[in-house]
Amino acid sequence: MSASATANRDPAADPLVQVRGLTAVLSGKTVFDALDLDIARGSVTAIMGPSGTGKTTLLKHITGQMHGAAGQVLVDGQDVVRLPREGLYRLRKRIGYLFQNSALLTDYDVFENVAFPLRAHARLPEDLIRNVVLTKLQAVGLRGAARLLPSELSGGMARRVALARAIVFDPMLILYDEPFVGLDPIALNQVLKLIRTLNQELGITSVLVAHEFEAVREAADHVHLIAGGKRVASGAPEDLVRADSPWTAQFFGGALEGPVPFQYPAPPLARDFGFVGATA
Repeated sequence: MSASATANRDPAADPLVQVRGLTAVLSGKTVFDALDLDIARGSVTAIMGPSGTGKTTLLKHITGQMHGAAGQVLVDGQDVVRLPREGLYRLRKRIGYLFQNSALLTDYDVFENVAFPLRAHARLPEDLIRNVVLTKLQAVGLRGAARLLPSELSGGMARRVALARAIVFDPMLILYDEPFVGLDPIALNQVLKLIRTLNQELGITSVLVAHEFEAVREAADHVHLIAGGKRVASGAPEDLVRADSPWTAQFFGGALEGPVPFQYPAPPLARDFGFVGATA
């Protein structure tokens, strides 16, 4: 690319998240093997794959909670690994995170759960905190539940409160870790609608880690399927269903036989039973 073309390129056209050659080893197991993938700005992108393939681990690399042995993770053009502590904290304020179990503070009511990041990381007058929190709760349909405790919430309501907390700083990026687990059909549809609405109205980039393909079909613009430490397929959900790939056929079809083995790697069974020289 010429110098003039580089100078004229719009940075907003670049992917918000770029993973390049990410290699990570945990407890002797290679989780990522020179992994490459992009997350487009303004998109809803799903990360899917077999259990234990490193989907949640990838989110931790994006937020700088974990560092790989090699490779880069760029978020809005910033190399997460090379950021100083202060720079990493500033970046994290621009990233919302929805935890698998919602992770609400059990001794705080709904209002205080959503207000917690503001009180911890910003010096704001109380009336402004109140306005921000009520606005976020209104966005997820739970302003009327502001004084309920987490124990008084359904699973779907808890997930929506956690989402209100995740958007309290108006983030550029939201990471959803298994947002659909344990939800009944009504609550699941409510969360699906919220993900799409926030993405479209606020221009947020969203990353979903999920197993529920029908839900992903409704929410996601793009899917990355990772297995064996690599990205094995990418595309729109409908394209992946029709793709001629053993990975997509097994994962989206639920077949027992395919590239993902049923048995976790282990020595021959006969050897575990003490038969010397056994190979099977």
